[in-house]
Amino acid sequence: MQTKNLIQTQANVIKISTLVKGDVLKIISKKYSDTYETKYGVVLDLMNTGNKTFIQILEYTKDYNSVEAEIKTYAGTDDLTIFPATLDEVKSYFKEAINTVKENIKEKKKELQDKIEALKKAESFANGELSKSLTEPEFLEITQDEFNKKKQELLG
Repeated sequence: MQTKNLIQTQANVIKISTLVKGDVLKIISKKYSDTYETKYGVVLDLMNTGNKTFIQILEYTKDYNSVEAEIKTYAGTDDLTIFPATLDEVKSYFKEAINTVKENIKEKKKELQDKIEALKKAESFANGELSKSLTEPEFLEITQDEFNKKKQELLG
């Protein structure tokens, strides 16, 4: 039995009857010769010259740790497979990827803050500002023989 037959017996046929700016869509597009990918999008514009029609969609693609956005314009003659989508469906679909992106941003912010602090300290040192508050330790330099004599005097 073909997959098509299994799906057709279980899933209802969905046809979008009206599109307006702001509609949320699920887009199925061919990725490779035998695989398809799901994207979600928002209708940005619908254009009609009388002879030609176009739809402009802001498409979002999910990866494990990122969400990519791209604006695409399709001609009315293009073969575009679209379905209606709900906002809850979109939230659920992108939740994990969005959380990963947030964590990556948090880590990068900390890395950047650490670099900014290191730069400030380096600039302060190089400009002599930090060196104004620096002091040199007091020290006494003696030979090894002198050290050994002092050590003997203290011990014996």
